[in-house]
Amino acid sequence: MRVVLAPMNFASMPVTIVQELKRRGYDAKHVQYMAGVNHKFGFSLDHIANYKEHGGRVSTQFMVLDQLIKENWDIFHFWNKSLLFSGTGENFTGLDLPLLKARGRRIAHRFTGFDLRLPSWDMAVNEHSPFFHGAVTPWEESLQKAYMGFLREYVDQFVVQDPELQQHFPEARIIPRALDLEKWDFVGISNTKRRPLVVHAPTNEAYKGSKFVIEAVEALQAEGVPFDFKMIKDLSLDEARRYYKEADVIVDQLLIGSTGVLTLEAWALGKPCVVYLQPGLFEKFYKTDDVPVVNANPSNIKDQLRMIIGDVGRREELSYRGRELVENFHDIRIVIDQFVDMYKGMMERPLHHPTGSGDIEYLKWHFQKMAKQEANTRNFERRFKEQRVEFHRYKQRVEKVMPPQRDLTSVEAIYRAARRLVHRVLKGIKTKRT
Repeated sequence: MRVVLAPMNFASMPVTIVQELKRRGYDAKHVQYMAGVNHKFGFSLDHIANYKEHGGRVSTQFMVLDQLIKENWDIFHFWNKSLLFSGTGENFTGLDLPLLKARGRRIAHRFTGFDLRLPSWDMAVNEHSPFFHGAVTPWEESLQKAYMGFLREYVDQFVVQDPELQQHFPEARIIPRALDLEKWDFVGISNTKRRPLVVHAPTNEAYKGSKFVIEAVEALQAEGVPFDFKMIKDLSLDEARRYYKEADVIVDQLLIGSTGVLTLEAWALGKPCVVYLQPGLFEKFYKTDDVPVVNANPSNIKDQLRMIIGDVGRREELSYRGRELVENFHDIRIVIDQFVDMYKGMMERPLHHPTGSGDIEYLKWHFQKMAKQEANTRNFERRFKEQRVEFHRYKQRVEKVMPPQRDLTSVEAIYRAARRLVHRVLKGIKTKRT
Protein backbone atom coordinates (compact mmCIF):
# COMPACT_ATOMS: atom_id res chain seq x y z
CA MET A 1 0.00 0.00 0.00
CA ARG A 2 1.68 3.20 -1.23
CA VAL A 3 0.03 6.54 -0.46
CA VAL A 4 0.75 10.04 -1.75
CA LEU A 5 -0.86 13.11 -0.16
CA ALA A 6 -1.15 16.41 -2.06
CA PRO A 7 -1.23 19.25 -3.00
CA MET A 8 -1.45 21.36 0.19
CA ASN A 9 -0.21 21.09 3.76
CA PHE A 10 -3.07 22.46 5.85
CA ALA A 11 -1.83 23.19 9.37
CA SER A 12 1.03 20.72 8.66
CA MET A 13 -1.37 17.80 9.14
CA PRO A 14 -0.77 16.03 5.79
CA VAL A 15 2.99 16.03 6.45
CA THR A 16 2.37 14.84 10.03
CA ILE A 17 0.32 11.94 8.63
CA VAL A 18 3.03 11.06 6.12
CA GLN A 19 5.72 11.11 8.79
CA GLU A 20 3.71 8.77 11.00
CA LEU A 21 2.91 6.44 8.09
CA LYS A 22 6.64 6.19 7.40
CA ARG A 23 7.29 5.42 11.07
CA ARG A 24 4.80 2.59 10.74
CA GLY A 25 6.69 1.21 7.75
CA TYR A 26 4.39 2.39 4.95
CA ASP A 27 5.58 4.00 1.72
CA ALA A 28 4.16 7.52 1.86
CA LYS A 29 4.89 10.91 0.35
CA HIS A 30 3.52 14.45 0.46
CA VAL A 31 3.80 16.95 -2.39
CA GLN A 32 3.30 20.67 -1.79
CA TYR A 33 2.90 23.23 -4.56
CA MET A 34 4.81 26.42 -3.83
CA ALA A 35 5.42 29.78 -5.49
CA GLY A 36 8.17 30.82 -3.09
CA VAL A 37 10.95 29.26 -1.02
CA ASN A 38 9.26 28.32 2.28
CA HIS A 39 5.75 27.75 3.61
CA LYS A 40 4.23 31.06 4.74
CA PHE A 41 3.69 29.70 8.28
CA GLY A 42 7.01 27.86 8.46
CA PHE A 43 5.49 24.36 8.28
CA SER A 44 7.89 21.52 7.55
CA LEU A 45 7.50 20.06 4.07
CA ASP A 46 8.21 16.72 2.44
CA HIS A 47 8.50 17.28 -1.33
CA ILE A 48 8.12 20.72 -2.95
CA ALA A 49 7.05 21.46 -6.52
CA ASN A 50 7.93 25.10 -7.09
CA TYR A 51 5.99 26.93 -9.80
CA LYS A 52 8.86 29.34 -10.39
CA GLU A 53 11.35 26.56 -11.04
CA HIS A 54 9.23 24.58 -13.48
CA GLY A 55 7.73 27.13 -15.86
CA GLY A 56 4.64 28.26 -13.94
CA ARG A 57 1.54 26.71 -12.41
CA VAL A 58 0.21 24.73 -15.37
CA SER A 59 3.49 23.12 -16.43
CA THR A 60 4.37 22.31 -12.80
CA GLN A 61 1.03 20.66 -12.08
CA PHE A 62 1.16 18.49 -15.19
CA MET A 63 4.78 17.59 -14.44
CA VAL A 64 3.82 16.43 -10.94
CA LEU A 65 0.84 14.46 -12.25
CA ASP A 66 2.97 12.66 -14.82
CA GLN A 67 5.72 11.98 -12.29
CA LEU A 68 3.40 10.57 -9.62
CA ILE A 69 1.65 8.31 -12.13
CA LYS A 70 5.03 6.94 -13.22
CA GLU A 71 5.98 6.38 -9.56
CA ASN A 72 2.97 4.05 -9.37
CA TRP A 73 1.31 5.22 -6.14
CA ASP A 74 -1.72 3.13 -5.14
CA ILE A 75 -3.74 5.85 -3.38
CA PHE A 76 -3.87 9.58 -4.11
CA HIS A 77 -5.13 11.37 -1.00
CA PHE A 78 -6.05 14.94 -1.93
CA TRP A 79 -6.61 17.81 0.49
CA ASN A 80 -9.02 20.54 -0.69
CA LYS A 81 -8.01 20.22 -4.38
CA SER A 82 -6.42 17.62 -6.61
CA LEU A 83 -3.22 17.98 -8.62
CA LEU A 84 -4.71 20.10 -11.43
CA PHE A 85 -6.45 23.18 -10.07
CA SER A 86 -6.74 26.93 -10.13
CA GLY A 87 -7.15 29.08 -7.05
CA THR A 88 -10.85 29.77 -7.59
CA GLY A 89 -11.72 26.27 -8.78
CA GLU A 90 -12.22 27.26 -12.40
CA ASN A 91 -10.23 26.20 -15.47
CA PHE A 92 -11.38 22.58 -15.18
CA THR A 93 -10.04 22.01 -11.68
CA GLY A 94 -9.88 18.29 -10.93
CA LEU A 95 -9.48 17.08 -14.50
CA ASP A 96 -6.71 14.76 -13.30
CA LEU A 97 -9.23 12.58 -11.45
CA PRO A 98 -10.54 10.79 -14.58
CA LEU A 99 -6.93 10.39 -15.75
CA LEU A 100 -5.94 8.75 -12.48
CA LYS A 101 -9.03 6.55 -12.35
CA ALA A 102 -8.45 5.39 -15.94
CA ARG A 103 -5.04 4.17 -14.75
CA GLY A 104 -6.49 2.19 -11.85
CA ARG A 105 -5.57 4.57 -9.02
CA ARG A 106 -7.67 4.97 -5.92
CA ILE A 107 -8.64 8.45 -4.75
CA ALA A 108 -9.40 9.89 -1.31
CA HIS A 109 -10.56 13.48 -0.96
CA ARG A 110 -10.36 15.48 2.27
CA PHE A 111 -12.58 18.54 2.53
CA THR A 112 -10.94 21.19 4.70
CA GLY A 113 -13.59 23.81 5.49
CA PHE A 114 -15.00 26.45 3.21
CA ASP A 115 -14.48 24.26 0.17
CA LEU A 116 -17.53 22.43 1.59
CA ARG A 117 -19.38 25.09 3.58
CA LEU A 118 -21.50 26.58 0.82
CA PRO A 119 -23.09 29.86 1.97
CA SER A 120 -26.67 28.63 1.45
CA TRP A 121 -25.97 25.33 3.23
CA ASP A 122 -24.12 26.90 6.14
CA MET A 123 -26.73 29.59 6.78
CA ALA A 124 -29.41 26.89 6.86
CA VAL A 125 -27.81 25.04 9.79
CA ASN A 126 -25.65 27.62 11.57
CA GLU A 127 -27.35 30.65 13.13
CA HIS A 128 -23.98 32.36 13.54
CA SER A 129 -22.65 31.55 10.08
CA PRO A 130 -19.89 33.90 8.87
CA PHE A 131 -22.04 34.51 5.79
CA PHE A 132 -24.59 36.33 7.98
CA HIS A 133 -21.80 38.77 8.86
CA GLY A 134 -20.41 39.70 5.48
CA ALA A 135 -18.00 36.83 4.83
CA VAL A 136 -17.69 35.77 1.20
CA THR A 137 -16.03 32.90 -0.63
CA PRO A 138 -13.88 33.28 -3.74
CA TRP A 139 -15.85 30.52 -5.47
CA GLU A 140 -19.21 30.65 -7.18
CA GLU A 141 -21.64 28.46 -5.29
CA SER A 142 -22.91 26.91 -8.52
CA LEU A 143 -19.35 25.88 -9.30
CA GLN A 144 -18.84 24.40 -5.84
CA LYS A 145 -21.98 22.28 -6.22
CA ALA A 146 -20.96 21.16 -9.69
CA TYR A 147 -17.48 20.28 -8.44
CA MET A 148 -18.91 18.15 -5.62
CA GLY A 149 -21.05 16.30 -8.14
CA PHE A 150 -17.93 15.73 -10.23
CA LEU A 151 -15.99 14.44 -7.22
CA ARG A 152 -18.72 11.95 -6.39
CA GLU A 153 -18.15 10.25 -9.74
CA TYR A 154 -14.45 9.55 -9.15
CA VAL A 155 -13.56 9.66 -5.44
CA ASP A 156 -13.36 6.31 -3.64
CA GLN A 157 -13.42 7.79 -0.13
CA PHE A 158 -14.41 11.21 1.18
CA VAL A 159 -13.01 12.46 4.49
CA VAL A 160 -13.88 15.33 6.85
CA GLN A 161 -12.42 16.23 10.24
CA ASP A 162 -15.53 16.56 12.39
CA PRO A 163 -19.34 16.36 12.55
CA GLU A 164 -19.76 20.05 11.69
CA LEU A 165 -18.42 19.42 8.19
CA GLN A 166 -20.06 16.00 7.89
CA GLN A 167 -23.50 17.59 8.14
CA HIS A 168 -22.79 19.14 4.73
CA PHE A 169 -21.54 15.85 3.19
CA PRO A 170 -23.02 12.89 5.11
CA GLU A 171 -21.24 10.16 3.11
CA ALA A 172 -17.83 11.45 4.22
CA ARG A 173 -15.94 9.52 6.89
CA ILE A 174 -14.86 11.48 9.96
CA ILE A 175 -11.19 11.21 10.81
CA PRO A 176 -10.28 13.91 13.33
CA ARG A 177 -7.48 16.41 12.98
CA ALA A 178 -4.19 15.21 14.39
CA LEU A 179 -1.25 16.76 16.21
CA ASP A 180 2.17 15.35 16.94
CA LEU A 181 1.93 15.87 20.68
CA GLU A 182 5.65 15.25 21.10
CA LYS A 183 6.02 18.75 19.65
CA TRP A 184 3.34 20.22 21.95
CA ASP A 185 4.37 19.95 25.60
CA PHE A 186 1.84 20.76 28.28
CA VAL A 187 2.40 24.27 29.70
CA GLY A 188 -0.77 25.03 31.64
CA ILE A 189 -1.69 28.41 33.12
CA SER A 190 -0.42 30.71 35.83
CA ASN A 191 -2.78 31.04 38.80
CA THR A 192 -0.91 34.02 40.21
CA LYS A 193 -0.88 36.40 37.25
CA ARG A 194 -2.72 39.67 38.04
CA ARG A 195 -3.40 40.49 34.38
CA PRO A 196 -4.26 37.36 32.36
CA LEU A 197 -3.16 37.41 28.72
CA VAL A 198 -5.87 36.78 26.12
CA VAL A 199 -4.60 35.76 22.68
CA HIS A 200 -6.54 35.65 19.39
CA ALA A 201 -4.89 34.29 16.24
CA PRO A 202 -7.24 34.33 13.24
CA THR A 203 -6.17 32.97 9.85
CA ASN A 204 -9.18 34.78 8.35
CA GLU A 205 -10.81 37.53 10.41
CA ALA A 206 -14.14 37.45 8.58
CA TYR A 207 -14.55 33.69 8.99
CA LYS A 208 -13.38 33.68 12.60
CA GLY A 209 -15.51 36.61 13.80
CA SER A 210 -12.54 38.69 14.90
CA LYS A 211 -14.48 41.95 14.89
CA PHE A 212 -16.70 40.59 17.70
CA VAL A 213 -13.64 39.52 19.68
CA ILE A 214 -12.11 43.00 19.33
CA GLU A 215 -15.38 44.72 20.27
CA ALA A 216 -15.70 42.56 23.39
CA VAL A 217 -12.07 43.18 24.38
CA GLU A 218 -12.43 46.94 23.97
CA ALA A 219 -15.67 46.96 25.97
CA LEU A 220 -14.11 44.99 28.85
CA GLN A 221 -11.04 47.21 28.85
CA ALA A 222 -13.32 50.26 29.04
CA GLU A 223 -14.98 48.68 32.07
CA GLY A 224 -11.58 48.35 33.72
CA VAL A 225 -11.37 44.54 33.67
CA PRO A 226 -7.68 43.77 34.28
CA PHE A 227 -6.22 41.74 31.41
CA ASP A 228 -3.93 42.09 28.38
CA PHE A 229 -4.80 41.24 24.80
CA LYS A 230 -2.63 40.14 21.88
CA MET A 231 -3.82 39.74 18.28
CA ILE A 232 -1.55 37.41 16.31
CA LYS A 233 -1.38 37.60 12.52
CA ASP A 234 1.07 36.56 9.80
CA LEU A 235 3.53 34.82 12.11
CA SER A 236 5.20 31.47 11.61
CA LEU A 237 3.93 28.59 13.72
CA ASP A 238 7.01 28.70 15.96
CA GLU A 239 6.63 32.45 16.52
CA ALA A 240 2.91 32.13 17.23
CA ARG A 241 3.50 29.24 19.61
CA ARG A 242 5.67 31.44 21.82
CA TYR A 243 2.65 33.70 22.40
CA TYR A 244 0.35 30.72 22.92
CA LYS A 245 2.62 29.44 25.68
CA GLU A 246 2.39 32.79 27.48
CA ALA A 247 -1.38 33.02 27.11
CA ASP A 248 -3.92 32.42 29.86
CA VAL A 249 -6.87 32.32 27.45
CA ILE A 250 -6.85 31.57 23.71
CA VAL A 251 -9.75 32.67 21.52
CA ASP A 252 -10.32 30.62 18.36
CA GLN A 253 -13.46 31.37 16.29
CA LEU A 254 -16.98 32.62 17.09
CA LEU A 255 -18.89 31.85 13.87
CA ILE A 256 -17.98 28.55 12.22
CA GLY A 257 -19.23 26.33 15.01
CA SER A 258 -16.45 23.74 15.28
CA THR A 259 -13.13 23.11 16.94
CA GLY A 260 -10.33 24.57 14.84
CA VAL A 261 -6.65 23.84 14.64
CA LEU A 262 -6.09 26.57 17.23
CA THR A 263 -8.49 24.81 19.61
CA LEU A 264 -6.40 21.65 19.41
CA GLU A 265 -3.18 23.60 19.91
CA ALA A 266 -4.66 25.37 22.95
CA TRP A 267 -5.75 22.03 24.43
CA ALA A 268 -2.30 20.55 23.78
CA LEU A 269 -0.61 23.41 25.64
CA GLY A 270 -3.14 23.29 28.46
CA LYS A 271 -4.68 26.67 27.65
CA PRO A 272 -8.39 27.42 28.10
CA CYS A 273 -9.97 27.97 24.70
CA VAL A 274 -12.90 30.22 23.79
CA VAL A 275 -14.60 28.85 20.69
CA TYR A 276 -18.09 28.51 19.23
CA LEU A 277 -19.40 24.94 18.87
CA GLN A 278 -22.71 24.31 17.15
CA PRO A 279 -25.17 22.71 19.58
CA GLY A 280 -25.52 18.95 19.60
CA LEU A 281 -22.62 18.09 17.29
CA PHE A 282 -19.53 17.60 19.42
CA GLU A 283 -20.90 16.04 22.61
CA LYS A 284 -21.40 12.67 20.91
CA PHE A 285 -18.16 13.02 18.94
CA TYR A 286 -16.10 13.56 22.10
CA LYS A 287 -18.28 11.25 24.23
CA THR A 288 -18.96 13.91 26.84
CA ASP A 289 -21.78 16.27 27.75
CA ASP A 290 -19.24 18.96 28.67
CA VAL A 291 -16.64 19.63 25.96
CA PRO A 292 -13.78 21.50 27.72
CA VAL A 293 -14.14 24.88 26.05
CA VAL A 294 -15.73 28.23 26.77
CA ASN A 295 -18.50 28.10 24.18
CA ALA A 296 -19.02 31.65 22.89
CA ASN A 297 -20.67 33.41 19.97
CA PRO A 298 -21.14 37.08 18.97
CA SER A 299 -24.07 37.54 21.33
CA ASN A 300 -22.28 36.40 24.51
CA ILE A 301 -18.56 36.76 23.86
CA LYS A 302 -18.16 39.74 26.21
CA ASP A 303 -19.77 37.93 29.13
CA GLN A 304 -17.90 34.70 28.43
CA LEU A 305 -14.58 36.51 28.25
CA ARG A 306 -15.31 38.38 31.47
CA MET A 307 -16.13 35.10 33.20
CA ILE A 308 -13.02 33.17 32.13
CA ILE A 309 -10.68 36.13 32.77
CA GLY A 310 -11.96 36.41 36.31
CA ASP A 311 -12.25 32.69 37.16
CA VAL A 312 -8.79 31.20 37.59
CA GLY A 313 -10.29 27.97 38.93
CA ARG A 314 -12.27 27.44 35.73
CA ARG A 315 -9.19 28.20 33.66
CA GLU A 316 -7.20 25.60 35.57
CA GLU A 317 -9.93 22.99 35.14
CA LEU A 318 -10.14 23.56 31.38
CA SER A 319 -6.36 23.44 31.16
CA TYR A 320 -6.10 19.82 32.35
CA ARG A 321 -9.30 18.57 30.72
CA GLY A 322 -8.32 20.03 27.35
CA ARG A 323 -4.96 18.26 27.39
CA GLU A 324 -6.63 14.97 28.31
CA LEU A 325 -9.12 15.28 25.47
CA VAL A 326 -6.52 16.09 22.80
CA GLU A 327 -4.44 13.11 23.94
CA ASN A 328 -7.43 10.79 23.62
CA PHE A 329 -8.80 12.02 20.31
CA HIS A 330 -6.18 13.97 18.34
CA ASP A 331 -2.78 12.41 18.98
CA ILE A 332 -1.33 11.38 15.59
CA ARG A 333 -0.30 8.02 17.09
CA ILE A 334 -3.99 7.28 17.69
CA VAL A 335 -5.47 8.98 14.63
CA ILE A 336 -3.06 7.28 12.22
CA ASP A 337 -4.79 3.94 12.86
CA GLN A 338 -7.96 5.42 11.37
CA PHE A 339 -6.11 6.50 8.22
CA VAL A 340 -4.48 3.08 7.84
CA ASP A 341 -7.87 1.42 8.25
CA MET A 342 -9.34 3.75 5.60
CA TYR A 343 -6.50 3.10 3.14
CA LYS A 344 -6.69 -0.67 3.60
CA GLY A 345 -10.45 -0.58 3.07
CA MET A 346 -9.97 1.38 -0.15
CA MET A 347 -7.49 -1.20 -1.43
CA GLU A 348 -9.89 -4.05 -0.64
CA ARG A 349 -12.91 -2.51 -2.34
CA PRO A 350 -13.41 -2.38 -6.11
CA LEU A 351 -12.50 0.89 -7.80
CA HIS A 352 -15.27 3.44 -7.81
CA HIS A 353 -16.24 4.44 -11.34
CA PRO A 354 -18.75 7.03 -12.60
CA THR A 355 -22.36 5.92 -12.45
CA GLY A 356 -24.14 9.26 -12.73
CA SER A 357 -23.86 12.50 -14.67
CA GLY A 358 -21.99 14.64 -12.14
CA ASP A 359 -18.90 14.82 -14.32
CA ILE A 360 -20.98 15.71 -17.37
CA GLU A 361 -22.73 18.53 -15.50
CA TYR A 362 -19.38 19.79 -14.23
CA LEU A 363 -17.92 19.96 -17.74
CA LYS A 364 -21.13 21.59 -18.94
CA TRP A 365 -20.71 24.32 -16.29
CA HIS A 366 -17.21 25.08 -17.56
CA PHE A 367 -18.18 25.15 -21.23
CA GLN A 368 -21.12 27.44 -20.45
CA LYS A 369 -18.71 29.71 -18.56
CA MET A 370 -16.39 29.75 -21.55
CA ALA A 371 -19.29 30.62 -23.85
CA LYS A 372 -20.23 33.56 -21.61
CA GLN A 373 -16.63 34.76 -21.56
CA GLU A 374 -16.46 34.58 -25.35
CA ALA A 375 -19.70 36.58 -25.60
CA ASN A 376 -18.33 39.15 -23.14
CA THR A 377 -15.16 39.42 -25.22
CA ARG A 378 -17.16 40.06 -28.37
CA ASN A 379 -19.22 42.72 -26.59
CA PHE A 380 -16.06 44.37 -25.30
CA GLU A 381 -14.55 44.46 -28.77
CA ARG A 382 -17.76 45.99 -30.15
CA ARG A 383 -17.84 48.66 -27.43
CA PHE A 384 -14.16 49.40 -27.97
CA LYS A 385 -14.74 50.02 -31.68
CA GLU A 386 -17.69 52.29 -30.88
CA GLN A 387 -15.63 54.28 -28.38
CA ARG A 388 -12.75 54.58 -30.83
CA VAL A 389 -15.15 56.14 -33.38
CA GLU A 390 -16.44 58.50 -30.68
CA PHE A 391 -12.85 59.43 -29.79
CA HIS A 392 -12.06 60.43 -33.35
CA ARG A 393 -15.22 62.56 -33.50
CA TYR A 394 -14.15 64.32 -30.30
CA LYS A 395 -10.65 64.83 -31.68
CA GLN A 396 -12.11 66.48 -34.77
CA ARG A 397 -14.22 68.87 -32.64
CA VAL A 398 -11.16 69.85 -30.63
CA GLU A 399 -9.14 70.51 -33.80
CA LYS A 400 -11.75 73.01 -35.01
CA VAL A 401 -11.19 75.32 -32.04
CA MET A 402 -7.39 75.07 -31.93
CA PRO A 403 -4.76 76.76 -34.15
CA PRO A 404 -4.02 74.56 -37.21
CA GLN A 405 -0.26 74.50 -36.51
CA ARG A 406 -0.75 72.61 -33.23
CA ASP A 407 0.22 68.94 -33.24
CA LEU A 408 -2.82 67.02 -32.00
CA THR A 409 -1.74 63.55 -32.97
CA SER A 410 -0.82 62.44 -29.46
CA VAL A 411 -3.27 61.64 -26.68
CA GLU A 412 -1.45 64.05 -24.35
CA ALA A 413 -1.91 66.93 -26.80
CA ILE A 414 -5.61 66.16 -27.12
CA TYR A 415 -5.96 66.00 -23.33
CA ARG A 416 -4.26 69.41 -22.91
CA ALA A 417 -6.45 70.89 -25.64
CA ALA A 418 -9.58 69.54 -23.99
CA ARG A 419 -8.61 71.07 -20.65
CA ARG A 420 -8.09 74.46 -22.29
CA LEU A 421 -11.45 74.16 -24.06
CA VAL A 422 -13.24 73.38 -20.78
CA HIS A 423 -11.45 76.27 -19.10
CA ARG A 424 -12.62 78.70 -21.83
CA VAL A 425 -16.22 77.49 -21.53
CA LEU A 426 -16.22 77.79 -17.74
CA LYS A 427 -14.63 81.24 -17.95
CA GLY A 428 -17.33 82.32 -20.41
CA ILE A 429 -20.08 81.08 -18.10
CA LYS A 430 -18.59 82.97 -15.17
CA THR A 431 -18.31 86.20 -17.26
CA LYS A 432 -21.99 85.97 -18.28
CA ARG A 433 -23.07 85.49 -14.64
CA THR A 434 -21.17 88.60 -13.52
